[in-house]
Amino acid sequence: MKIVANLIVIAVLAVFAYAIISILIRDSKNKKEKDELANNGVSTQAVITDVRSRSGGGGYMNITLAFRFSTDTGSEVNSKADAVINAMDTGKYQPGEKVNIRYLRSNPGRVLVDIPNPLLKKKKL
Repeated sequence: MKIVANLIVIAVLAVFAYAIISILIRDSKNKKEKDELANNGVSTQAVITDVRSRSGGGGYMNITLAFRFSTDTGSEVNSKADAVINAMDTGKYQPGEKVNIRYLRSNPGRVLVDIPNPLLKKKKL
């Protein structure tokens, strides 16, 4: 009976370890991609074509923006990106409004929306 209990504990620990390692790897890849876009991305404006929102709690909203933009070579690209916004700013992110983005010249499908995360803003004293 003790062997079975030990095997269960080991299996549970292995699952948690796998989950944590997977999250760390994903976060590392996401940070690398965001850094590449921030440092090497081409800045332009995109027109919002659709918005999906979900409550973020505490006066914030998680949104998924669908948008269209033209590259510096004239190609039109449709893309999507997630962002966190202040719930009071929802009017700024409606279809037809413009949003600043950065894209990679080598892969215009890789896009970073230039919306400051309100959760990271420093409070003024």
